[in-house]
Parts: sequence; structure tokens; C-alpha cells
Amino acid sequence: MVFDASEAMSRFGESHTTVVLWQRFEVSHREMFDSLKSAIEFIRGNSFRPTRVELHLHRGGHDVLIAGDELAQLLQEHAGQKA
Repeated sequence: MVFDASEAMSRFGESHTTVVLWQRFEVSHREMFDSLKSAIEFIRGNSFRPTRVELHLHRGGHDVLIAGDELAQLLQEHAGQKA
């Protein structure tokens, strides 16, 4: 299945989201947001220098993980929406 950043924003844009920032092999920071959009703004504006970033979208009792290339696509999609 191919990841579609636009579809992800449409489906999960208002979902509670936890941002997890990793430093090497340990979680260095974890913060929860009321929406995916707020979480993306936090990622863009944070001063941390994480080695890995994960988004955990909380929806219907399940978590959806977005990280790596999928997260990069999502950040790019959100930047395009703001322009």
C-alpha cells in the first residue's frame, strides 16, 4: 500500500496525536496534541535535534504510526497547504 500524505491529512487531521522524539536509542521527549496539524507545527518549530521522530495518531482505540519517509511526505504536504 502506497502512503498518500494528502489522504492522511484528510483522514487524521483532527486526531489526537503524540509526537515522540528519539535521541539514539531512547525517547528524549513525548508530547500529546489535539490534532495532527498541531503536532506537525510542533515538529517544524522544535529546537530538539532528534535522531528519529514518530507520530502516533490515536483513533478509534488504535494507534497509527507515521515515521520515516511517510512523515517526510506528510511534512511536505502540510508545507504545501500552508503556502
